[in-house]
Amino acid sequence: MADKIRIRMYQLGFGDCYLVSVPDGSKTRHICVDFGNVAGKGGGNAPFQMIAEDIEKETNGHLDVAIMTHEHLDHMEGYYHQRKIFNKMTVDWVWMSAPSHPDYYDNFPNARPVKKLQDLTDSFHRQMIKRRVNLASSFDTLLRNNLSNVDRIDYLRNLPKEDVLYLSRGKSVRGKPFQNVKCRVLAPEKDMSVYYGGTHAQHLHHMINSLTVAAGGSNDSRWEFPHVKKSAKPAQLSDSDWKRLRGSIMRGAVEGVRTIDRAKNNTSLVFQLTIGRRRLLFTGDAELESWDMLAKKNRRWLEPVDFLKISHHGSHNGTPLDLLDSLLPKRRKRSAKIMVSTQRNVYGTKNPVPDEALMIELKKRGKLISTDGLTKPWVDVTLSL
Repeated sequence: MADKIRIRMYQLGFGDCYLVSVPDGSKTRHICVDFGNVAGKGGGNAPFQMIAEDIEKETNGHLDVAIMTHEHLDHMEGYYHQRKIFNKMTVDWVWMSAPSHPDYYDNFPNARPVKKLQDLTDSFHRQMIKRRVNLASSFDTLLRNNLSNVDRIDYLRNLPKEDVLYLSRGKSVRGKPFQNVKCRVLAPEKDMSVYYGGTHAQHLHHMINSLTVAAGGSNDSRWEFPHVKKSAKPAQLSDSDWKRLRGSIMRGAVEGVRTIDRAKNNTSLVFQLTIGRRRLLFTGDAELESWDMLAKKNRRWLEPVDFLKISHHGSHNGTPLDLLDSLLPKRRKRSAKIMVSTQRNVYGTKNPVPDEALMIELKKRGKLISTDGLTKPWVDVTLSL
C-alpha cells in the first residue's frame, strides 16, 4: 500500500464509518472517521462487532487517529458499544470538533442556547420514559440521536495514548500524527453561534421556550390551540399522559429537537487530507450554514478533490449543488471518487434522504458509491499516488 490510498466505507444502515489508510513517509497511517448508526429502522448495533474486529485486523490493533466529527449517535455510538475491542487497541490521537471541548460553553457564551436546548431535550426524554409515553419511532430516534450522551463522549476523550484535539477552521494538526500528509481543517467555526445568528437566533430561543414548557409540564394556556379539534384519548393512556403528549406536540417539541439536530450538524468537523497530488475531503454532516460560512471565510479552500465523502447522508441540505462546481468539476469525472453512507426510507417525507436530485448530479461528476442497498459489509475505494 506504499503507493496507494484506501478508503473503506462500512455498511451500517443509516450511519457513518470510514477507515482511511494513507502512506506517510515510511509508515501507513490509519484513520477511523466516525463509527455509529441510528436506532430503529435506520439500523441496529448488530454490525458493530464485525466492523470493530475488521478495523482491529486492518490496522494491526493501531489507529493513528479516531475521529468523531460531531455529537450524534450515528457518528459515535460504535466506539462506545465496541469499547472492549478499542480498549485493546492503541489509539494515538482523537479528533473532535471544537464544540465538544468540555469547557466550550464557558468559553463561548453566545453558543449557550444550543446547550440549553440539548439539556431540555434530555429532560423531555426522561419525562417521556418516566410517564411511559410511547413516542413515534421516528421522533424517538431523533430524540435519542440528540441527547447529550456524555458517557459516549467521555469514553472517546479518555481513549487516546497521546491527546485529544478539538478542531476548528484553520487549526493545525502538523505532527499529530502526520509528517508528510497535509491536513486542512475547513470547519467548524470556533463560535458555533455564527450558524444561527439573526432570525435563526430568534427561532432558537422560540424553540427553547417551547421545549421548556414541554419538558416542565407547564399548564400555560398560551400553548393551547382552541380552534383545533381535539382527538379522543387512547384508552391505554391516562388523562395526564394524554394531556402531556398533546401539549408536547402542540408546543413544538419535535421542532425543538430538529433545531438542535441542525445546530449539531453544523458543528461537524470538515477536513481535507492531501497525500502527494491527491486530495480527500471528509464532511461529517455539515449543512448549508457551515458551507456558506466557509465560502465567506476561505472560498479558495473549496478546490477540486479526488475523493469526496458526501455530507449528511446525501440530504438536500448537506451539499449545495453550486458547491459541486468547485469540488467536483465535471471535467474530472473519470478520476473523482464519491462515497455516501445512507439508507432510503429512514428519514424525510417532504425531503427524503438521500436527495434524488443530488444523487443524479453526483453521478455526472464522478464514480458514486453508496451503502444504500449494499449487501456486503464494506466497500473499498483506492487511489494511486
